[in-house]
Amino acid sequence: MTGFVFLRVRAHRLLLGAALLAVVLTTAVLATLAGFSGSIGNAALQAGLRDRSAAAATLRVSGQIPADRRDDADRAVADGARRAFAGLPVTVRRLEASGAYALPRSLQPPTARAGDPDLTHFAALDRSRLTLVGGAWPKAGRPGGVLEAALPQEAAKRLRTGPGTVLVLTDRLAEKDLRVRITGVYAPADVTDPYWLLDPAGGRGVRTVSFTTYGPLLADPSVLASGAVTAGETAWLGSADFSGLDTGGIAPLREAAEREVRRLAEDTTAFGTTIDAVTGLPTVLAQTERALAVSRSTLLIVAVQLVLLAAYALLLVARLLSTERSGETALLRARGGSRRRIAGLAAAEALLLALPAAVAAPLLSGPLTRLFAERSALSSLGVRLDTSPSATVWLVAVAVALVCAAAVVAPALGARDGDAVSLRKARGGTLPWPVRAGADVALLLVAGIALWQLQRTPEAAADGSGIDPVLVAAPALALLAGTVLTLRLLPPAARLAERRAAAGRGLSAALAGWQFSRRPLRGAGPVLLLVLAVAMGMLAIGQSNSWERSQHDQADFRAGAEVRVLGTGPGDPGRAARLAAVPGVREVTPVHRTAMDLAGRTASVLAVDSGRLAGAMLLREDLAGGTVGGLLGPLTAGEERTDGSLPAVASEAFMAAAEAKPGERLEVMVDGRRVFVVVGRVVPDLPTTGTGGRAGTAAAGVRVPEDGGGVLVDLAAVNRSLDGPGRVLPVAPTEWWLAPEPGRADDVVRALRADATGEAGELVVRDELADDLLGDPLGAGPHTALMAVATAAAALAAVGFAVGSAGSVRERSAEFAILRALGAPRRRLARLLAAEQGVLIGVGLLVGVALGALLARVVVPLVVLTGQAARPVPPVLVELPLGEVALLLAGVAALPLAVVAAIALRRNDPAVTLRHQGDN
Repeated sequence: MTGFVFLRVRAHRLLLGAALLAVVLTTAVLATLAGFSGSIGNAALQAGLRDRSAAAATLRVSGQIPADRRDDADRAVADGARRAFAGLPVTVRRLEASGAYALPRSLQPPTARAGDPDLTHFAALDRSRLTLVGGAWPKAGRPGGVLEAALPQEAAKRLRTGPGTVLVLTDRLAEKDLRVRITGVYAPADVTDPYWLLDPAGGRGVRTVSFTTYGPLLADPSVLASGAVTAGETAWLGSADFSGLDTGGIAPLREAAEREVRRLAEDTTAFGTTIDAVTGLPTVLAQTERALAVSRSTLLIVAVQLVLLAAYALLLVARLLSTERSGETALLRARGGSRRRIAGLAAAEALLLALPAAVAAPLLSGPLTRLFAERSALSSLGVRLDTSPSATVWLVAVAVALVCAAAVVAPALGARDGDAVSLRKARGGTLPWPVRAGADVALLLVAGIALWQLQRTPEAAADGSGIDPVLVAAPALALLAGTVLTLRLLPPAARLAERRAAAGRGLSAALAGWQFSRRPLRGAGPVLLLVLAVAMGMLAIGQSNSWERSQHDQADFRAGAEVRVLGTGPGDPGRAARLAAVPGVREVTPVHRTAMDLAGRTASVLAVDSGRLAGAMLLREDLAGGTVGGLLGPLTAGEERTDGSLPAVASEAFMAAAEAKPGERLEVMVDGRRVFVVVGRVVPDLPTTGTGGRAGTAAAGVRVPEDGGGVLVDLAAVNRSLDGPGRVLPVAPTEWWLAPEPGRADDVVRALRADATGEAGELVVRDELADDLLGDPLGAGPHTALMAVATAAAALAAVGFAVGSAGSVRERSAEFAILRALGAPRRRLARLLAAEQGVLIGVGLLVGVALGALLARVVVPLVVLTGQAARPVPPVLVELPLGEVALLLAGVAALPLAVVAAIALRRNDPAVTLRHQGDN
């Protein structure tokens, strides 16, 4: 039997070779996607906890611990950290600090000496985290009754002091003086080190809230233990090594962290007092789970589409193979071959197709995964993927290979006597019965319902524990429905081709048109395959490019301007002039930001210099309803109405929360003062406001307020309206939006951060936000796979179309032989073949482009989500670059055109063909 199986394979080696290529390609791509999904999930989880969310993933414990309980507290924190991190390797660091001390008044500006004094405190910092900038490290003891300490570099600059200075500090509780000699100046080795979470100033040396604190002053650990300074707070920081964590450990780790934080906070026995225990790890893990679900959904979307395409290509090959073997199967049955024996032959062939694919696909998944990583931003992000084939990859490969192979031999396994009918005896002039019964319309209706459901539930992509099947299935259903509807276009197109051919005088065009009109569905299989491949490729191109565009749009919306400087204290009206003097700054826009409660929602009120904002605000024209200048025009005019209200621009969310309509008089609060406005323009969203204007936070216990939108008014108009009897201080800016000169944003940021005067404050940089969004491995990785899957789809379509074309020509070999025998030139028959197949290729490409463009406009905005499974703000704009579309069409059409050319130029002896036909 084995020899006979190989003889059957040899007899149909071209068809089975094409089937094997399709099976291997499909299995390899799907196995690679499975491996890529698992490895990118683990790598992104570890990289996020190690880098992006390292600070939030720590455990912080703090309290004023009695001296006799410090050893017990150390052990309790160490044990709690091990349990909180579910047995992962843990490092616990401690920072012991003193109480507050007042700095000498002489260090303050004369105008500030009537207010609160500046403060400082001592701490036993880990010197391995420090760099000695000048002087020497402090020593233990108090020579001459003077305590030695080192001062942070930033504090030394602002206080204009350094090594050798003796300061007299005053204990804020005991009102006792303490003499301190500054022996050195230090700076953090890495201010981004999570260690500095233990320091209220974050390693910056200066912290201003309602008063200013400088420090901490670095003292020898023995000084704090000796009681020479008042006791203060002790803080611990627990961090874990997450290199051994995989996505399967997320849920147990999150539960352990939540449970242990509560237990530590309630444990007053070990600490002797009430302590604070906090970690952002559960929030980070919950966000990561949602991001993982979005990432996997993206991969599943294209995987389902690829399965759809591969299934159709394989069934096309299977149908042709079954047709060519119809005579052989009938002969075997006539000579006593049982149905079971014939099914066994087919099963053996299926095994020959499945075995190479099942073995090769996992071995290819590693190199293909590395190729994905190298062709994407993953390599530059420092993400290293595990490319060894896992058990899941092998399981997927075996399952897909068996299913694909079964699809190829399914017609033979299910055939009954008399089922196999030669294609040349079948008339293809009517639509398939499911289409005539309206199956395509029903499929379109189902796809529409799925897309409607997806639009109604934008967060359906993930609930933190699974993947929404609607998100995965809706694009494939829409693609399938659009493709099947193409069948209804073929009969009208055939009639049109017949009329055009009848009007012509050439034999090739006339025969091609006659054949197409006589059997319009003969080439339906290859055409639909091309339509599927092109539409699927355009969906992938649209989704990938639209996702990238959306990240840039989100960065624009969150930043509001190229560079935004946030104030840390009371507004300084003169700061705008100093910022304008920074090299590279073209324009500075002062902005006062305040929050107000609006029907239980938090709304943002922005009072801006509207005359300057037009050159700095980053707002898409579709959101502004035109140019930014046109949107802000009424504010720039600053005309106050007779009722004292000011013109304003508001977002839709603000108007909904206020339950107001444009033109109504509304009350808003600016810096705690009441101002009346009339909203003349309503836009979908205002930059830096609402949920879209906030970057995701992983801080523990942070409640994100419900979105109340935002409203924009003119700052000068607000101050004019507040001017009058009982005049109060003007509303001062709290932040400044900078418009750098073209190409100089990086220079401006470097200059601001290098400024030792602290003028920069906190910076929000648009390019840094964009890099952060684009650098998310769970976002960048799957969208890299989109283009790879599009390439595989083009290859599958090319193989399927080539097989279909070759089978069609082989079926009509007798017809061509008769034409040759009647004197038709070989060149004219070649043109006939080229015309017929060229029309099919052209129809497939054109319909595929139209369908792909339509589906991209409809589907892409519904499937491009943020890492938290929400709709991006601002909404997604669909991008379909013409260059990439043209490259896709060239890739899809290249092999079919080459096959058509090879078949058309092939020389066959008509006598041999006719003799063979006569024998049949």
